Amino acid sequence: MSSLISRGGNVLSHSSRTCGLVTRVAVNSRVRWETNASAGRDVKSNGQDSTGSTDPETAAMLLLRKGGRRLEGEPPVPNDRQTVRPPTISGAAQPTSSGAKLPSQMQSSTAAPLSGQASASSTVSGIPKLTDLEEAKLEQMRAAQWETKDVLSGVMKRFGAPIRYAFAYGSGVYKQAGYGGSNKPMIDVIFAVSHPDHWHALNIGQNRSHYSFMGTLGSNAVTFVQERLGAGVYYNPFVEIDGVMIKYGVVSIDTLSSDLLNWDTLYLAGRMHKPTLTLRRDPLMRITKQVNLTHAVRAALLMLPKNFTSEELFQTIASLSFSGDFRMKIGGENPQKVQNIVEAQMPLFKSRYGSIIEGLPNLEYIGQDLLQQDMGPTARAAMVRKMPNNFYDSLVKQGRKSGIRLPPGLGAEAVNTERLVTLENISGLTTKAIETIVARPALTQSVKGILSSGLTKSVAYMYSKNSKYRSANEQN
Repeated sequence: MSSLISRGGNVLSHSSRTCGLVTRVAVNSRVRWETNASAGRDVKSNGQDSTGSTDPETAAMLLLRKGGRRLEGEPPVPNDRQTVRPPTISGAAQPTSSGAKLPSQMQSSTAAPLSGQASASSTVSGIPKLTDLEEAKLEQMRAAQWETKDVLSGVMKRFGAPIRYAFAYGSGVYKQAGYGGSNKPMIDVIFAVSHPDHWHALNIGQNRSHYSFMGTLGSNAVTFVQERLGAGVYYNPFVEIDGVMIKYGVVSIDTLSSDLLNWDTLYLAGRMHKPTLTLRRDPLMRITKQVNLTHAVRAALLMLPKNFTSEELFQTIASLSFSGDFRMKIGGENPQKVQNIVEAQMPLFKSRYGSIIEGLPNLEYIGQDLLQQDMGPTARAAMVRKMPNNFYDSLVKQGRKSGIRLPPGLGAEAVNTERLVTLENISGLTTKAIETIVARPALTQSVKGILSSGLTKSVAYMYSKNSKYRSANEQN
C-alpha cells in the first residue's frame, strides 16, 4: 500500500512539473518573440524569426498538444492535427446567411489600393500609430475600464466559491453605437472554475436566489445541464449585486480553454474575439487567448480580398460568432450589432490585434488603415493548416458539398488545403464552415436558458433583445 501511495505521489509531482514547464516555456517563447520583433528581425513563413525562435502562437499550440506531454526537446509531428487539450494545472481553480452582414464596401473591395492610401507596392514599417483622436478615445475607454473593473471586483467578492479566471464582455462593459446614456445594458460576466459541481454546490448554498428551480435540484443537476447541453456555460441572468445588474455564466476552465484552442463551439471563443475586460487573470488563459485571436485573423483573411481596410478586417472578425446564430434570423439580436461594436470600439480592436497582425508573415500594412495579404496558394494553404481541427474538418466538408474532390486522411492535408484556397468561393465556404460550428451550440444554449434562468427571466431577456432588434429596424 505504501508503495502505491509513493508511486501516485511521484506521478502527481511529475504532472505538476510538466504543466509548469508548458506554461513557462510558452511564456518565455512569447518574450523571445516580442524581443526579436522589436529588434526588427525578419519573420519567416514557417512561424520562426531569423534567430530560430518560434512565435508564441505556434509555441503554445505545440506545447499544449497532447495534454502538455510533449517536452521541450521533443520534435513536433508533421501534419499532426490531433485535438489540442490544455493541461490541467493542479490546485488552480463576405456576408453570412445568418443575418450578420458584413459591410457592403467589403463585398466590392478589389486589389487596387483605396484612394488617398499608399500604393500596393509600398509597405508601412510596423503597425501604424493611432491618430490623435483615436489615442484620446482609447484613453477614455481605458479609464472607463478601470472604473468598471473596480465595480465588478467588488461584485466578485460577494461570491465565496473559488473563481479561477473571470472576464466581462458586451455592451455593458464597452460602449456600442446605438446605446443612449440612459439605456445601460446588463453586464455580462464569465466565471471559469476548476470544478463546476463543487462551485455550484457552494454558490447555491450562498446565493440560492440567483438560480431558477434548478437550484432546488442541487449542484449535480445544475452541472449536468451546464456541461451536457449547449456550449458548456450555465448563465444566471438579472442578478443584482450592490446595485449592479449582471448576467454571470459559469464554465469549466477546461471547456473554455478547449474552445479557445479548438473552436469546439465558438460560443465563448467568438465572444472573446471582441474586446473583453479581464477581472481575474490565469497564466494558461493568457496563452490560449492569443491563440484564439490569431485563429480569428486567419479565418477573416480567408473571407477578405487581397487589399482591405482595418475596419473591414475587424468587422469580419466580429461577425464570426454571429454566423449561424439563429437569433440573427428571428429578431433576437440587433441586426446592426457587428457594425455598432466595431464603430464604437475601433481603437480597442487596433490595440488588441496590433501585435498579432505584425507577427503574421502573410499580412502587412500598406497604408494608415489599409492592409494587404499574401494571396499565394502556398502561404494561404499553410495558414489553413494552422487553424483548429474543427474548422479544418468543417471547411473540408463544405468543399466536398460544393463538388470538390478532397481525399480523406491526415496525409491529404497539404493537397486539400491548396485546393481549397484556390477556389473562387473560398470566402463563402469559410462562412458556411463557421456557421456549421456555431449553429447548434447557439440554439441549444438558448433553449437551455429556459432551464437555467426560468421562464419569467427567459421571457424578459428575449423581450429586451427583441426590443433592440425593433429599435434598430425603426432607425433604418
